[in-house]
Amino acid sequence: MKILHVVEDFSLESGGLRTVIKDLNYYLNKENFTSYILSAKEELGDNIFIVNTNNSPWLYSKEWEVKLNSLKEKYNFDVVHIHGVWMYPQYIASKFCIKNDIPFIVSIHGMYEPWLWEKGKLKKKLYFNLLTKKVFSRAKLLHAITPLEKTNLQSLFKNNNVIEIPNLIEEISCEEKEQFNIKDDVNYILYLGRLDEKKGIDLLLKSFSKLNNSDFKIVIAGKLNDYQKSLKLLINSLKLEGKVEFLGMVKGKEKIDLIKNAFVLVAPSYSEVIGMVNLEAGILKTPVITTFQTGLKMDWNSNGGRLINPNVNELSDVLKEVLSWSISQRNKNGEKLYNFVVKNYSWSLRFKDWKKLYKKCIHE
Repeated sequence: MKILHVVEDFSLESGGLRTVIKDLNYYLNKENFTSYILSAKEELGDNIFIVNTNNSPWLYSKEWEVKLNSLKEKYNFDVVHIHGVWMYPQYIASKFCIKNDIPFIVSIHGMYEPWLWEKGKLKKKLYFNLLTKKVFSRAKLLHAITPLEKTNLQSLFKNNNVIEIPNLIEEISCEEKEQFNIKDDVNYILYLGRLDEKKGIDLLLKSFSKLNNSDFKIVIAGKLNDYQKSLKLLINSLKLEGKVEFLGMVKGKEKIDLIKNAFVLVAPSYSEVIGMVNLEAGILKTPVITTFQTGLKMDWNSNGGRLINPNVNELSDVLKEVLSWSISQRNKNGEKLYNFVVKNYSWSLRFKDWKKLYKKCIHE
């Protein structure tokens, strides 16, 4: 079976979305599918197809349709898998599939979650109702990442078949596992991800300021942007100067070391669908505090991690508890979370769900 993935941005700036699609593409090709990726943005060394949009608004370019036609002629793919919802690539890829009678799947990736609708609400509703709802309703399947997202999509697309498969992560080797118990001198709380209002970084800063904890600092890792200015103003108002460090974007070994040596990773998002960083930390045996809004399984709470509602009171209470752990307790909870992630969110155990989904798309 030949599958073409269409995604607006496959660069590192797309965050967890790149990881999800890159891993899916890898496992499909490994399991005797033939999988390709088409995007407007990439990283050096990516072996994907590119459309040059010249950074136009909406990533509009006539080349999208030209490229789709040429790829169809050359590779005759069986399924198109569209990732995301708000840009021209997803819209034109859907129309292309309808025109050419090619079954297609749309992975929404949390972009229709209620909290996000409130940001630019009128513009988004117009775009959804006038353009994308009509074409996405013709999709063979819609893919949801969590039960919460599935329920939400079923209310938006009442006649579509919605299949839930969570974000997944690769297991680590036995040799690597032994390296992940941290030493006694680790003293930082880690936030890793985009600097964005929806990520709840303000909640982390406000909650930490209530603790008056002199033993820990906060490390914020993510590409610096204009939102950093707002965060710095908040840091100053909370008198946290010297207690918060901005690292900018990290990747590769630097990213792995940063996660595995953190006392705890905190991802207090207002809106998320699992969040790859939560799985990445879990697989590296680092305890994670995140929110119910991620749609992670409730048992996260009893398996080394903590789930909260995104507010200062709940986060400060849980932070106080977690930061009181000994190193031994921290490592024990990291081990529990690792085992939970492997059981529920690993490619080795859950890739079969993707195989079923693609076959369902073709044969029904």
